[in-house]
Amino acid sequence: MSAGIQLFTFFISFLYGILFSFLTRWHFHVILSNSIIMKYLSTILFMIDVVLGYVIIMYHINQGVIHIYFLLFVFFGFILENILHKYVKLPKCI
Repeated sequence: MSAGIQLFTFFISFLYGILFSFLTRWHFHVILSNSIIMKYLSTILFMIDVVLGYVIIMYHINQGVIHIYFLLFVFFGFILENILHKYVKLPKCI
């Protein structure tokens, strides 16, 4: 894999971590008013969709090669968005 593809994959993984953080927060607000069975079912489906989405993106970028450092960038994006969410309050859209 060339260096350009690796750098692009790092960037996409980082952005996916930020998107994952947004989606996780949104999913948490959605499941608050549901029954316990719906909470478990929707959480399982949510996690399957998120993982499948990442695998499909990686398949299109670099033929499905997923290294641990790509997953670390997803984690860094997730953590950074959570930290920024604490300090930067945006108006609620919903």
